[in-house]
Amino acid sequence: MPEEILSLDISSDSVSAVKVTRRLKEHHVTACGHVMIEEVGGLEEALKALVERVGPGDVCFSALPGEHVSYRNLRMPFRDKKKIRQTLLFELETIVPFPVEDLVVDFTMVDQSDQSEILAASLKRTYVSEQLEHLRANDIDPEVLDISGVPTLSWLLRQTGTPDDGLLLQIGRKSSTVILYHRRRIALIRTFSLNSGTVAGTALNGTGNGQKDIVASEQIESYLRSFCTELKNTLHAFEWQNKKTVHPEKVFVTGSGALRPDTEDLLNRFLDLPVERVDLSRDPGIYMDEEIASAWNPALMDNALALAVRKTKEDLGFNFRRDEFEARKEYFGHKKEIRKVAAFLIIVLLLLSLDLGADYYFLKQRYNMLDGQITKVFKETFPDTKRIVNPGHQMKVRINELKKTALSIPGIGGNGKVLDLIRDVSVRVPESADVHVSRMVVDANTVLIKGETDTFNTVDTIKKGLEPSDYFSAVTISSANLDRSGNRVKFEMKLQRAE
Repeated sequence: MPEEILSLDISSDSVSAVKVTRRLKEHHVTACGHVMIEEVGGLEEALKALVERVGPGDVCFSALPGEHVSYRNLRMPFRDKKKIRQTLLFELETIVPFPVEDLVVDFTMVDQSDQSEILAASLKRTYVSEQLEHLRANDIDPEVLDISGVPTLSWLLRQTGTPDDGLLLQIGRKSSTVILYHRRRIALIRTFSLNSGTVAGTALNGTGNGQKDIVASEQIESYLRSFCTELKNTLHAFEWQNKKTVHPEKVFVTGSGALRPDTEDLLNRFLDLPVERVDLSRDPGIYMDEEIASAWNPALMDNALALAVRKTKEDLGFNFRRDEFEARKEYFGHKKEIRKVAAFLIIVLLLLSLDLGADYYFLKQRYNMLDGQITKVFKETFPDTKRIVNPGHQMKVRINELKKTALSIPGIGGNGKVLDLIRDVSVRVPESADVHVSRMVVDANTVLIKGETDTFNTVDTIKKGLEPSDYFSAVTISSANLDRSGNRVKFEMKLQRAE
């Protein structure tokens, strides 16, 4: 069932919104927008304007500006994420400048060997509460509160051409966020504040003509040179503190600072690394209509789109909807969802009814066929039966009657009497006797035994051995003659059964 996702990327001076319809592995961008907070009179008004322009979604994801987040790289003595989460606040207690009870904390795994290396991110509870109030004032209750820029990196790391080590620079009007990733895991996040809004102003308003734009370009170059110097110092400090060496292979750039055509060349010159602008619209799994594509601005909207297509079950990224801020799903809160579910259930019930009806029809056909076969067998077996009502039951009754009739004949069936008789004969014939029984006939009154042995004396021995048996009242030798070879004696013996 298609799902509409509303994603909001909130920065210190603007908000970007993207609405995406998700179908299996495809994402269709159906609406987008970008609003400057100061121009509309505050965050709540900016959110209101975007919701009116883009429309609500079935679910919502949001990202908060990185300058309000505090980051710490830590080593934990165990690998289990549940244990890490249970002890993380105690680890942070001695290294943060405010009480840990006032923080909402999440983390992402950096490395796992004998110990776990994690990157912990914390926000003040008061700030999270304020942001949620602004969102809920516009009927928005996001399931995820991530950090701006992280969803974009998550998308980059799912692309085949992305190197294992690199940097993502999100250059904004009032601050810039740096995300270092190492071995395809987030290793470091830092946010650098700007002294003024000059960079953003020239990035958006520079025309490429006149003295004013020349001055703006000089300011951009000066800022980026200073920014890259500070970035190099930060990476050096990170290597020294964590006793590891990182060599970024590529720099990805996004944010309003990426709007200037000379940003890539300047970053390449100051960092001596290849630089590439991020553009999610080139993702083959993301589709846009021509109207959306014409209004699309990758530098300003990519992070909101990356948030909408994020893999919610992967462990790369953050979510500050925790503790008392944990998102609670309202299963009956959306009439649109109820209608979708109801329609789906009706279709399922109809298909089940058709399936059951087809099964019943074919089972009945098979039952009628088998019933006809049973009736035919019954008539052939018991032709004397004139009235047939339930052939299966009647056949069982007739078989039981035959069994009882058989059991009523002495020596036939019933408690193994014939077997006991044969055993008694076998026991009473001496083991040393050279005798071969060729035929034994058992009826209700007598037992006839035919065979051959070595001598006439052996025939008498067999007779004398059988006479004491309780099974026989008399034992008679009917005949005893030499065979044609003259070496064996053929005999017949009649045993009268005892009553």
